[in-house]
Order: sequence, then structure tokens, then C-alpha cells
Amino acid sequence: MRIFNQKINFKHILILSILLLISNGVKTFLFYYVRIKGDIDFYNYYHHLSILIFSIVSLVAISVSWKHINKIDTSNTVLKFLKVCVLSFLLFNSIGIIIDYILWRTFNNEPYDILVRLFNMLSVTVFFSDVFAFTTALLYFRQSQKTAFELESTEKEKATLQSQMLQKKLEPHFLFNNLSVLSGLARKQPEQIESFVDDFSDVYRYYLKHGENQLVELKQELLFLKSYMNLMEKRFGKAYQIVNEIKNTNGFVIPCSLQLCVENAIKHNKASEKEPLFIFLTRVGESVAIKNKLNKVDFTLGTGVGNTYLKRQYEINFKKEVNFTETKDEFMVKIPLISEL
Repeated sequence: MRIFNQKINFKHILILSILLLISNGVKTFLFYYVRIKGDIDFYNYYHHLSILIFSIVSLVAISVSWKHINKIDTSNTVLKFLKVCVLSFLLFNSIGIIIDYILWRTFNNEPYDILVRLFNMLSVTVFFSDVFAFTTALLYFRQSQKTAFELESTEKEKATLQSQMLQKKLEPHFLFNNLSVLSGLARKQPEQIESFVDDFSDVYRYYLKHGENQLVELKQELLFLKSYMNLMEKRFGKAYQIVNEIKNTNGFVIPCSLQLCVENAIKHNKASEKEPLFIFLTRVGESVAIKNKLNKVDFTLGTGVGNTYLKRQYEINFKKEVNFTETKDEFMVKIPLISEL
């Protein structure tokens, strides 16, 4: 249910209603008790000053408690709410007894009875119970809404990134370029058509099979990359070559992640069969490094969609970082390996 474009959480309303009933019940009892047996003088400014100071202390205690608990407990549960309330009560009493002593010594000539004043401080704490409860509840519900909004935003971003990746994988120029290569083979090297079609089918089969998956085994990605490079060889000859130095293929990567890095190296660097560009694949700890010498082309239409996709997918889904390092002579990408699904 929504009112004024804000989603209503009936659980939150129920909790607030219960807190309201409890706090009003406690205050009604206290007012009755004070009326019958209390000694509070409405015209004594000491009492008004005390209430004002303790109101400020209660808000400070809640703020400090919320920040502290929020650092050690990132969940958004009712237990967290109770932790904040308990810590607020403890802080309020600890600070309150000191302030009460100072105020008593300042405005009263009577001796300070620690037990009596401690009991009085506890009654003041109960008196402010609704302030603790409502303020903590507001902070709790505010974070709940923020968490829900961030989750919704993250899901939307993931959907957008997946859509961008799908567009990139099936972008028309890739298809047209390979059809052009196929046409050339039909005229000049018809004997290679069968192997070309096999590699082309393997590439698109991999796209379709793993396009919706979060992860794929590293060894599968390497086999896919081999089929992709077979297509590139039909197009560019031996101008671009993969040097795979990975021995340990344990672990998982995002599908097409290595291919995206290799594609970028091909797109942004000049090469020929006489002066080929070698693209090195190595394993560095729990990462795969894709590295090549720089021989930049004069002009490219690169949009950076592939790199953005990789960075955001690893950040959103696995809290890991893809590192891009460019020096004067070399470019390297380090893709983190995921140990298990």
C-alpha cells in the first residue's frame, strides 16, 4: 500500500503503536504517582532546567548509541533496535547521574543521597522512555527504507548492466565483420569455411548458454577464448596472439570477462603478422592478469561499456575490484577469481 508515493510498512506501524501505548501507560502511572506522593514543584525553575538538560542528554545518548551499534551491526533487525535502546538507557543513566549531582550541588543546600538520587535518575529514565523508543524507531525505520531503496537501485543497476552486456555481445558490427570474413573465405579459402562456422557457432552458443549466469569456470572461459581467437585469426591472421601461461584453472570468473579484455586489446592496438601483438594471460594469486604492449591505433569508437560492465558486476555481486593499469608501454587488467559458486 502506498500513500503520497511512500510505501507503508504495516509492521513498522504496529511497532510504533505498541511503543506509543507502553510509553503513554508508563507516563500516566508516573504522573499519578507524582501527584499523590511526589514533591515536584511546577514553579521551581530547577525542575524545568533539569528536564531541558535531560532531554538534550537523551538525544545525545540515542545518537551515540545508534552510531556505535550501526558500526558493529550492519543488519536491520528488531534485535538491533533493542541494542540501541539498551545502550541509550545505560549512557543516559551514566551521564545523567553526573549532571544530576552537579545540578543538585548547584541549586540545593541539602546533602546528596546517592541511593535516593540514583532511584530518582532511574525514574527520570523511565519518564524519557518514549523519547528513546520513538527516536530509535525513527532511525531504525529510516534505515529500513534506505536499505530497501538501495537494494531496489542495485537490482535496477544490475538489470541495466546485463542489458548493456547483451547489446555488446550481440552488437551488429561483430556479426557483420564475421559474415564479411566468411564471404572472403568462400572466395579465397573455401576449405576453412567449416572450421570458421564451427568456431562462430561455439562463440554464440557460449553467449547464449552463459549469458544469464553470474559465473563460469575459468577453464570453460579459456576454451571459449580459444574459439574466439580462432575467429580473430581468420580475420587478422597471426597479427593478434594469445599467450596462455595459466596452469592452475581452479576458480570462477564472470562469463566473457577474459574475452572482453582481449577484444579491447585488439580494438585499441595496431598489429600485423610481421609485428604481432601478444596478449599474455597469467595467474597472479587469486586473479587473472591480461597484459599486452601498447601500440595504440590512431582512432577508435570505444565506449568503455565493457570495462564498466566488468567493474560494476564484480563490485555489485562479489564486492571485488577489477584493476586497470596503464603505463607508457603496457596495459594490464587484473580480474579477481571467485573461489566458489
